[in-house]
Parts: sequence; structure tokens; C-alpha cells
Amino acid sequence: DAAEACLRRDGIRRTTAAGVAAEAGVSRAWLYRHFPDKASLLSAALIRRDEAFWSQAAQVVDAADGLAAQVAAAVVLCRAAPLGPLATELRDREPEAFAAVIGTFVDDIVPGLAWFWRERLEAGVASGALRADLDVDAAAEWVMRVVVSLVSVPGQAVDIDDAASVEAYLGAFLMPALATPTAHGG
Repeated sequence: DAAEACLRRDGIRRTTAAGVAAEAGVSRAWLYRHFPDKASLLSAALIRRDEAFWSQAAQVVDAADGLAAQVAAAVVLCRAAPLGPLATELRDREPEAFAAVIGTFVDDIVPGLAWFWRERLEAGVASGALRADLDVDAAAEWVMRVVVSLVSVPGQAVDIDDAASVEAYLGAFLMPALATPTAHGG
């Protein structure tokens, strides 16, 4: 909370470990035991905020029918704030300082947010829509990587701002790897 408050108020450059410690009412030594440097501290704040975004997004994603539609809904949602609302704001306000922090953020975000897809994949396996032998942990990370890739690297094969286009693309390329042959039409 303290790091997020400092980031919102002061931005990346002016946020310091001493300032975060003071905001939190803890010593700098205590803070450094948990976060070895400023980049990892700020990255943790951004990741936590991103997790809150995904928790709220779950309602929209879960309303979609089927995994391809759920992933498509996530892609369209993320296009509005691909790094989460706080990260997007900081990226726009302080692009150079943000670039210095983003490496730690990106290293942690994909595996850290695979949890979002794990539950949906487990439900798909339980319902018979997804393969019974699916490695859910690996597939959850892969789905998150697909979302990150589609959001951040536009291409020619799919209109990433159109949910129907994304769903059709995922139906053709993602679902054959995950779905049972009967669920996918094979």
C-alpha cells in the first residue's frame, strides 16, 4: 500500500525506499529484507495492482462462453490497460524511469498471473471441454503468455481490438492444443 501510494503521489523517480518505509511506518532495513532494491519494490507494487485488475476482470472473462471467448475477452480488456492501470499511468508519465522498472515487472507478471487461468483451465478439464491429460500449470502460463503477446505485439492475422476476431484466431490456433477432440470439433 505504501509503495503504491508513493508511486501515485510521487511517480517512479521521486519514490524512494526511505519514503516508502516512512509511509509504511517501517524501517528501511525491514523493507530491504523483503525487497532488495527499488526496482523489485516498485515491481511488487505494480504486480499487486495488476492482480487487483485481474480480480475485477474475472467477472467479464467468466461471463464469456468457453475458453477461447474468455481469452478473447481478456485480450480486449487488457488493450485498454495492458500493464494494469497504475503501470499504464506511470509508463505514460515517466517512460524512461518506467523502462528501468519494467524488466522486473515483466519477469514476474507472466508466472505470477498464471493463477488467473489455472482455475478456468481446471473447470474446462472437469467439464470435459479440455483434455483430461492437460498440464494445467504449464497451460495456464502459456495462456497468460498468449494474452501478453496478443496485447503487446499486434500482427496482421488478427484484429486484437475485436473480440470476435480474437476468439476466431484462438479457436483456430490455441484451442486445438487444449481442447478434447470432440469439444473442438476434431
